[in-house]
Amino acid sequence: MDVNSINNNINNLNQSSQLQIDKTSESKQLQKIDNDTASSLSINEYNKKRDELSLNVQSLNDGIAISKIANNALEKEQNYLKNIQNELENLKSDNNTLEDKNDIKQVVNDNLKNFNQIAYETKYKNENLLSTDYYDEKKQITINTDSANFSIEKINTPEFANQIFETINSANLNDSIQLDSAISKVENSSNQIQNISNEFTQLGNKVEETAIENIKEQVDLYNKNKLNKDKNFGEESLDFSKNNVFSNIGYLAASQANIVQAQSVRLLS
Repeated sequence: MDVNSINNNINNLNQSSQLQIDKTSESKQLQKIDNDTASSLSINEYNKKRDELSLNVQSLNDGIAISKIANNALEKEQNYLKNIQNELENLKSDNNTLEDKNDIKQVVNDNLKNFNQIAYETKYKNENLLSTDYYDEKKQITINTDSANFSIEKINTPEFANQIFETINSANLNDSIQLDSAISKVENSSNQIQNISNEFTQLGNKVEETAIENIKEQVDLYNKNKLNKDKNFGEESLDFSKNNVFSNIGYLAASQANIVQAQSVRLLS
């Protein structure tokens, strides 16, 4: 065999092997860039959605807390109104003197004082829930999320106490008509307090339903992300197998080159 022909075959084989290796390397680099980009987008989207849902649930938890705190306070206020109503209704069946009936006003005032204390102390994150003042610019209690917004009109329950105080303390409780008027005033205030409590309950129920939906969405997002991770693991395993194949191709080309070179050496020696 001609030496020049052998050298040409060796060069062609080396060039062909190097070309195949270069193409393989280039293909792997392009594939790696595409996979990294897709993976990066997927991770970014997952993190963004996860953070949005987390913030939503936090806001919704605030709404649930507001509803429960307000309702607990309203229930206590209702108890004080019931105490007053019971005291007044007892006067209708008693044969007390005018002085005795006027003494009941102090009991009424004590209950109204406790009523107002509950109203002023009921807050969530320093925001009044059952009382307002002249400097309070917010007219509503709001719960905002990316998917839904909730609100309820702010109320000032001390107004009920003030109206009851004025009605009872200006009334002659020995007069049955004025006594009935005072009882009616307390009863109407109690009904309005109950309506407010119902509104907070409805708010809490709607917020809680939305919170459950967001939590379910969080779970679905987590499961989907976990599935993608498992899928990526399978792709990585496949890539590992491909790399082994490409490596073996390179070893085969090198081996072929070594065989030809060995034959050349034997011919020349």
